[in-house]
Amino acid sequence: MKLPIRDQILWPLLGLLLLAVAANAIFSAWWLSNRNLGALDARQRQIIGVLEESSFPIATNVMEKLRRLTGDELVVWDNAERRVLVGTLPNETLTVLQFNEDFATGQTEQPRRKTIGGTTYLVRAGRIRGSPTQRLYILTAEETIRKSSRDAIWPPLAVGLATILCSVPLTLLLSSSWARRIRTLEGHVKTIAQGDFGLELNRGPIDDELSRLVQSINSMSRQLNTMREQLIQGERTRLVAQLTAGIGHQLRNGIAGAKLAIQLHESRCQQGTDTSLIVARNQLALVEEEVQGLLSLGKGDSKPPTQIDLRQIMETVRDLVSLTCEHKDIELIMELQETPLIVMGLSDRLRAAFLNLTLNAIDAAGPGGHVWLTSASDEQQCKLIVEDDGPGPPAELASSLFESFVTSKPEGIGLGLTVAVTVAQAHHGSLTWSRRLERTRFELTLPEFPTFE
Repeated sequence: MKLPIRDQILWPLLGLLLLAVAANAIFSAWWLSNRNLGALDARQRQIIGVLEESSFPIATNVMEKLRRLTGDELVVWDNAERRVLVGTLPNETLTVLQFNEDFATGQTEQPRRKTIGGTTYLVRAGRIRGSPTQRLYILTAEETIRKSSRDAIWPPLAVGLATILCSVPLTLLLSSSWARRIRTLEGHVKTIAQGDFGLELNRGPIDDELSRLVQSINSMSRQLNTMREQLIQGERTRLVAQLTAGIGHQLRNGIAGAKLAIQLHESRCQQGTDTSLIVARNQLALVEEEVQGLLSLGKGDSKPPTQIDLRQIMETVRDLVSLTCEHKDIELIMELQETPLIVMGLSDRLRAAFLNLTLNAIDAAGPGGHVWLTSASDEQQCKLIVEDDGPGPPAELASSLFESFVTSKPEGIGLGLTVAVTVAQAHHGSLTWSRRLERTRFELTLPEFPTFE
């Protein structure tokens, strides 16, 4: 059976509240009523005690003053004459008033009930000093006692009722607010379960358990979104690797044939210094390195990692692109530090990554531009840095620059940075980019001793 959480909270809470208020009101009424009865008993005893020890005659005017003071009726009964001597009741009542033997004994321990003139009284008896045959009776009307009890009972009952009337709407409001927040949270979780991880709920102004749950669900949604993007990117990279593997093998075979043809031509013509042949060999080397980078996507390297001096990789790349820079009128500036940049890695893959970054910088700089190749190191890692003074990537591509097939070049396919990122991750390093001082900067960071699986 479907039972909303609002009902699970509301009705037990209201029931407990009503029970607590009712119990408190009943107990307060009972306690105040008993206290009033105790006060009445103490008052009667006090009056009897005072009159029993008094030395003045108990006259009618004294009894009237006591009646106005206490609200009780007073009667003096003579056992010898079997009549009322004086009292505060009307004369016609006094003339017929008779007390039985129980009252005539003058016992004062417990008051007795007696109906006189249609009114029921609680009667307490006492002695009168110097008059052994006379008795003093204090008569308190039961209606007066009930009225006193009602006056004592209604304040706690009224407070209890007011508490209930105020608590019920407040409880309904709070439970509705909680239920509404929970329903919103339920809908958000359903949205996440359906695969939409982009939305986030507002935590609200109150920092409570529900707001912290919202924060946790938002964090989970972000993590799921990141994982989904990583899975998509991984699947895309795998498909790219499969696609480029076939094309790369065909291109590599073509390159090998072209290199062989150049070598045969050189051996026949014996003109090894022919500039056109040098340019051809250089271009074939560039294409071969790019093909090698494409083949490295999603593919492990069978060669074991070795110690590599990154300066040699930078020099090799400089030699490969120098003719291209000269042809495009781009100034290539390389700043190498004097100390070796030794890391454990795979030289072919690192060279392919650095070459792709350099070729991208050359394309971005354009004719008349500048490209800087620099390095940096500390005790734990080395950096290969490529900068250009071109306009930089478009703003709409800034967040997805390292994804496959993302490019701003009309003729590009968007795999150069994918190759570089894949190589960096394989070496447990990172590739980052930034734009500052009118330069676009790519940093390939490598740990000195990466762990290869």
